[in-house]
Amino acid sequence: MRGLYIHIPFCKQICSYCDFPKMVAKEENHLKYLIALENELKAKVCLLDKIDTVYIGGGTPNLLNNQLLERLLKLLKPYLDSSLENTIECNPDLITDLQAKLFKKYHINRVSMGVETINPKLLAILGRKHTKNDVLNAINILNLNGIRNINLDFIFGLPFETIEDLNNDLDFYFSLKLPHASFYSLILEEKTIMSYKIERKEIELPDDDLVASMYDLINLRMKENDYIHYEISNYAKLGYESSHNLLYWTQGEYVGIGMGAAGYCNDFRYTNYKTLKNYIEKVEEDRIFISLDEKKKEYCLLGLRKLSGVSISGYFNQFHTKLFDDFDLSAHLDTGLLKINGDMLYIPEEKMFLSNIVFLEFV
Repeated sequence: MRGLYIHIPFCKQICSYCDFPKMVAKEENHLKYLIALENELKAKVCLLDKIDTVYIGGGTPNLLNNQLLERLLKLLKPYLDSSLENTIECNPDLITDLQAKLFKKYHINRVSMGVETINPKLLAILGRKHTKNDVLNAINILNLNGIRNINLDFIFGLPFETIEDLNNDLDFYFSLKLPHASFYSLILEEKTIMSYKIERKEIELPDDDLVASMYDLINLRMKENDYIHYEISNYAKLGYESSHNLLYWTQGEYVGIGMGAAGYCNDFRYTNYKTLKNYIEKVEEDRIFISLDEKKKEYCLLGLRKLSGVSISGYFNQFHTKLFDDFDLSAHLDTGLLKINGDMLYIPEEKMFLSNIVFLEFV
């Protein structure tokens, strides 16, 4: 499988925790950026002969005005028409009926919304401006336009967050009866507003034991509500797993278009410039050949993010060497961080929160 990722870096405001390539920019820069996207797509057209998934991410793609949003979707129409899964990321407070009609017109069949939490105080810490009612309104608009494959992103382990706060987020999510959710543990990135505030002791993060308890609670309640826990942070009703994200975790190829976007095709990985000026003028920052040794590491590193794990025979069939000859994983098998079930090597769900200990073997 091969996916197409389109990055729209523009935001209404900068969230305190975010380190993605993004910017608050005037609308005149939005048009310049779309022209640069068109040029990059033309330059990489030889990589786009068969696209199975399209993902429009950001930033905030639905910040574009309706004219520019339609220009973007029209540009992508050849791929959206033939792709199996077409996702766009949205801020809930920006979704309108006209936007939803454009999504439907151009075969966007999956919408992913950044909710993070419904607690107003925690939203303020994150720098998010939407409310719980904005989320409800956005879902209603999408449903009225026939779009029901909706994912909500949440973040847990927030400063001052309690188990009760998390339970409220989960109660809210289950009340919506949606097919997919992502619950990400907050990662403190350098050079973000939040990291600055923590350094100054204005806010503090919950301790590791509380965050681990939160993760266990999410897993328990998701299972009770018949969601499949198929990747560290992702949960879906049967048949609603994200095909585009699974492509990343199974070493599928993907073409990244846009500022800061990365691609992986034909044994090469490339990364685009992360500033608007450099992206428009130069597009790519570097292009790296992925060696056989790196491919082996990525097979394990990415595959073990899935709850199903990696196929031992699949490793041999792809690389013609044995997984346990290439990597000494005996210590993790002894401690139970890794287990084997038939042909599958996997991290047990109750140990998934400690997965970074295993991942270090492949970094």
